This record gives sequence, C-alpha cells and structure tokens, in this order.
Amino acid sequence: MPEWLRRMRWLAVFVVTGGAMLYVLSLNFRPPAPMDMVQRAVVETLAPLLLAARKGTQAVEAWVHRYVALRHVQEENEVLKKQRAFLENELVRYQEAFVENQRLRRLLDFRDSLQVESVAAQVVVQNGTGWSRTLIVNKGLREGVRTDMPVVSDEGVVGYVLDVSDHYARVLLLIDRDSAVDALVQRNRVRGVLGGLDIETCELRYVRSNQEVRPGDLLVTSGKDGLFPAGVRLGIVKQVKKDPSALFQQILVVPTVQFGMLQEVLILKSLANFPAPWLEGTAKE
Repeated sequence: MPEWLRRMRWLAVFVVTGGAMLYVLSLNFRPPAPMDMVQRAVVETLAPLLLAARKGTQAVEAWVHRYVALRHVQEENEVLKKQRAFLENELVRYQEAFVENQRLRRLLDFRDSLQVESVAAQVVVQNGTGWSRTLIVNKGLREGVRTDMPVVSDEGVVGYVLDVSDHYARVLLLIDRDSAVDALVQRNRVRGVLGGLDIETCELRYVRSNQEVRPGDLLVTSGKDGLFPAGVRLGIVKQVKKDPSALFQQILVVPTVQFGMLQEVLILKSLANFPAPWLEGTAKE
C-alpha cells in the first residue's frame, strides 16, 4: 500500500470517528425526541469510547491536581523546614547566651570577693596536647598583664602568665609537667609542691611518708611561693600510695578546675589574702 494511501486511511478513520463523536454530542442540543435506528447504532457504538475517553480525561485531571497539590505541599514543607532551622538556631543562640551569662556572673561574683586588682580575659586557644599544656587569652601588655601573674577562675588555680604580647598572653596551666605550685592540705596543713602529671591529673610531690594525706583532702595554695596568694583551691586528693622504702609518698590529685571547659579567666595583678569561704571551699575537719 502506498505511503500516501496509508496516511489517508488513518486520516479517514480520524475524521469518521471524530465526526461520529461530534454527532453523538450534538444530540444533547436537539429537542427531545425518540432516536431513530441510525442514531441508536451510533450511540451504542461510540458511547463506550466516549466513556473511556472521559475516564481518561478525569484520570489526567486528577493526576494534575495531585501533582499541583504535592508541589504546593513540598513548597510548604521547604518553608517550614527553613523556619524550623531558623528557630532551632535562635534557640541554640539564646541557650549559649544564657550559659555564658551564668559563667560571667559566677566569675564577676568571684572577682568582687577577691579584693585584688584583676583583669578578666577570654580563652582564645587552648593547647592540651604534646609536652606543653598552655592556653592563650585575649589580654596583654595594653591591659597591664605581665609575666608570672597568677591566673584563676571561680573553680580555682588555672596557672600563671608565661609570656605576653600587646593584646594576648600565654598561660602555663597547672596540669603542665613544668608547673609547680606550693600547696597545703587544707585539713592538716601538710605541705607539698603540686605539679602536672597528665591532662586530668596532678601530683603532690615531696610529702614525706610519715605525714598523713587521705583521698578526698582538699589542696589549696600556701602563698609561700611568691606567685599565688594563699587559700586558692587547687584540687582534691584522688589516691595515696606509700612505699616503705621510699622517702616520699605518691599522691595523685584531681584539679578543681575543668581545664577542657575553660572559656573565661581572671588574671590577678597583685597578691592578697583571699577570703576563706570563697577559695578554700570546704570546712576544715
């Protein structure tokens, strides 16, 4: 069959089918009257096709409506997700501000109780790895900070200023192995030198075997090293080991300062005797 004739066949089928459908639809616009045999035959033949076409059209319309509704829901979800993320960020920011306010309030109360000139500083960088355990704070020569100034927090001794620039200072922490603070057992005034052992523990050195130190004892500064004032909290005795053949005891101490959580400190510009209720922290036995 020639190509043009095949095309004409499909065109003829389309024209006849379309015409028949239009004929059936036109019956709705005629005055009410009984249908003749030809009309009935046409209706019986084409009505199922029209019904199928209508159902197909309805299915397409329903799919389009669902698609549009789904797109609308997705857009609303995106907006709600953005709003939720914004509110969660705001909540975190408010919580951080509240926590910071609580820390600063404790630090300011502590400073007011000291009766000594001091400068508050924020921790910029903390180095707790390797051989040196230090931190850098955002106060320096311009704020009157000098080397060897003691650094404390409301929890106790942090360390002392190792070196200083115009706007920053480096602090050697109590937990550094090169740190040495003259210490007293608060309960019975046994004296030793507290130095760093690792990132969580210090060691009280040079305490003779015949002197009594017990786990749970609080250590405070003696004030006799010329660096720290007397009565500042240092740590709690964790473990005591005595060797009959050794001259000194091995005493492990947990610092009262949580160094990993430090964010603000006080740098003391002069020494003074601190109020016992604030600094020694517990009643003597």
